[in-house]
Amino acid sequence: VSLGPLYQLLLTAGTERIDDIGIYAFSKNQLRYIPQISAYLSMVPEQTQPLNVWRVFKIERQTDVAQLIDILKTSVNLYEQIEVLATLCMLEGVAFDTGLGRPERTVTVADLLEEVYIQAGKAEQWQIVRRAAGLLGKMDVNLSDAVTELLVRQKYVTVGKAYSDDSLIRDPMPHSEILEKITHYCGDDERDRVLTQEILVYLSVLIKAEPALFKGLLTLRVGYLILLLTSELAREQKIPRDEAYDRLTALSPYDAKMLLRQVLASYSGLDKTLFKQESLHAKINTPVTWGVVPEQVKAEPDTEDWWRKRQIEGELTRLPEDFYLQVWEMLHHCKGVIIGDKLDRRNRVDSESVLSEMTPGETNFARRLDHLLTKIHAPEYRHLTIEALRELAALFQGNPDLQFDDYIALDVLTGHAVRLAWVADSPNRIGFYEQQKAAAWSSFYQRSPKDCALYIAKALQFLAELAEAEESNPEKAPEVA
Repeated sequence: VSLGPLYQLLLTAGTERIDDIGIYAFSKNQLRYIPQISAYLSMVPEQTQPLNVWRVFKIERQTDVAQLIDILKTSVNLYEQIEVLATLCMLEGVAFDTGLGRPERTVTVADLLEEVYIQAGKAEQWQIVRRAAGLLGKMDVNLSDAVTELLVRQKYVTVGKAYSDDSLIRDPMPHSEILEKITHYCGDDERDRVLTQEILVYLSVLIKAEPALFKGLLTLRVGYLILLLTSELAREQKIPRDEAYDRLTALSPYDAKMLLRQVLASYSGLDKTLFKQESLHAKINTPVTWGVVPEQVKAEPDTEDWWRKRQIEGELTRLPEDFYLQVWEMLHHCKGVIIGDKLDRRNRVDSESVLSEMTPGETNFARRLDHLLTKIHAPEYRHLTIEALRELAALFQGNPDLQFDDYIALDVLTGHAVRLAWVADSPNRIGFYEQQKAAAWSSFYQRSPKDCALYIAKALQFLAELAEAEESNPEKAPEVA
C-alpha cells in the first residue's frame, strides 16, 4: 500500500476515465490541489536525452541569468531544462521570478521545477523526477513512519557518508528533522537525497515482509547501501560506477526496490565485490618507487594545526604554478581522474577526451579543474584533494613507465589513505575502522602534507596490489583493515 498526495501518486498510477459517476460529487477540499499543466516549457520526447559532460559543464559555469532563461525558452529537452533550473537555484534560489509568465503572473524557478517534475513523471524519466524533487525539497509522507518502523525492530539508521556520529538516527524523529539530516549529510547531488528517502521507505516495507534479509545488520547505512546498489549495476552491466549511479537514479521506484532486495539478499558477497571494484589495474614493467613526495611538500614549514591551515588554503584554493601541467601529464598514465563525489559522472576528467581535444595550457582545461575543485564544499577536503593530485603527479613523474587501466577516483584513494594511516598508528584498530571513521578523518587532517602524501602513495600501491592479487586468485576475498 502506498500513501501520499494524489498528485504524487498519479506519477506512477494507471488512469481510467469514468464519465458517469451518478450523484457523487467531490468536495472543494478534495480538489484544493490541481496539478499544474505545463504551459511555460516545451518537451519533445525524442529530444529528451542526457547531456554530455561538456554541455553540463557550460551550464554549471554560466552565471548570466538572462542567458539561462533564454536556454529555457527554447529547450525541448527535460535533461537540459533540469540542468538550467539547478543552476538558477544555485544562483538565485527557487523563489526567483524567471519572467516567463509576465505580465499575467509570476513564474518562479520552483514553478518550473514543479512543471518539469510532472512532465518527467508522465514520461517516466525517473532520474529527472528525483532531481526535481530534490531541488524542490520534496519529502516522502511515509518517511518518519519508515524510520520509526526500522528503529522499533532494533535497527539504527545512518544517512549520507556517515563520517559523523550526528548522521546516526537512534530515536524516532519528525519528518523535518530526518530531512534536515539527509540534506546535510547526502552531499550536493539532489538525486541522492530523494533516493535516500526512497530506500528508507523500501527498507521499512522489506523488514516487515522479509525480516530474514536483515539478519546480522545492526545499523542500516543508507549511503553504503546506495554504493552497493551502484556496485551491483556496475558489475551486471560492466560499466563504470559513476555511469551505474546514473542508471540507478533512472530506475523506476519498483525496480529500485527490487534491486535493494537483491542487494540485501547477497549483502556479504557484494561487500567484497565493492572492495574489489575499487582496485586499480596497473601495467608495471619496471620496479615502482612508491615513496615519492612532491618537492614543494618537502619544503613545507612545520605548523601546529595542519587542519586549520588546510581550511585556510582550501578557502583560497591556492594552486602551484605548474599544477595544471602536472595534472595534464598525469592523465597520460591513467584512463582519467574523478575529482569529488566518485558516483557523479560530471566529476570525471576523461584522459582520452582531454588529451585529444585540448592543450596543456588551454584555459578550458584549467577552468574545468577549477570548477570541479570549487564544487567540493569542505575547504579542508578540497585542499586534501589538491594534495592528492600533486602526489599522483609526483609519483608518475618518478615512475614514467607506470600505467593504470582505470579511472583514479580521488574519493576512493584518499579514503584508503585515511584507513591505512589510522591502522598504522595503532594495529589494535584493525577491524574497527568503519566505527572509527570520523576520528580517523580528523586525525588525517592534522597530519603534515609529507605524511599525507606518503599515505596517498601507499593507498595507490594497496589498490594496485589488490588488483594483482585478484587476478592471481580471483576467489580469495581481500583482507581489509
